[in-house]
Amino acid sequence: DLEVEYRTLRSDGQIAWILARGRAAFEDGRAVRLAGVSLDITARKTAEQRQQLLLDEVDHRAKNTLASVQSIALQTLRHAEHPAAFSATFIERIHALGRAHELLTEASWQGAALADVVDRTLKVYAPNERGARVALSGPAVRLGPNAAVTLNMAFHELATNAVKYGALSTPDGRVDVDWTVDADAGTVIIDWRESGGPEVAIPSRRGFGSRLIEQALAREMGGEARLSFQPEGLWCRFRLPFSTKLHLVI
Repeated sequence: DLEVEYRTLRSDGQIAWILARGRAAFEDGRAVRLAGVSLDITARKTAEQRQQLLLDEVDHRAKNTLASVQSIALQTLRHAEHPAAFSATFIERIHALGRAHELLTEASWQGAALADVVDRTLKVYAPNERGARVALSGPAVRLGPNAAVTLNMAFHELATNAVKYGALSTPDGRVDVDWTVDADAGTVIIDWRESGGPEVAIPSRRGFGSRLIEQALAREMGGEARLSFQPEGLWCRFRLPFSTKLHLVI
């Protein structure tokens, strides 16, 4: 019996996969006839390749997610003053990571709009304040999956701080997030500004949130972030270069 799969080039220039099966008929120990069939299995091969790509992607995402969870756990534990504080902060950060994955899943992990990343984060902490105490503005900017997760976690840290200590901890405080495009420099500039909250003091030490904001953006997106603890409110500026991870939607 013969069974073999092989590729061939069609007349239209496309590659096709063929499955050839055959069986020889013997008389007196000699092959006298050969019967067989050739099947076009291109569709099956294409489906198998897609399935393998999907499995590889799932494996890659799972490893990235586990690495993120491990990093969040270690950094949260390092800065927690007691077990209860670790538990609450760790759970909040895992929920933030989950929201980023939920947003990406809705778009089949093809990325997310910057406005959606900011909006979904702030809705958790100020669900009914859009327009009143929370304002977003800027052009359409698209983020790649990893960039969306990184910025989501950065905005989570800013929003959490605003609710606990900053502008969103008082009835009259507000948060304005706007982003602009510097076409000449090929960058997107994102500003997070708080106002109307308690007077801000420079912290005595930098925690995980500050380091995530300042270091993760540089590592993941090649950008930079600056935190300014002004008395009237926290100001944070991100400067991010255009790349495959971040681009303007025309």
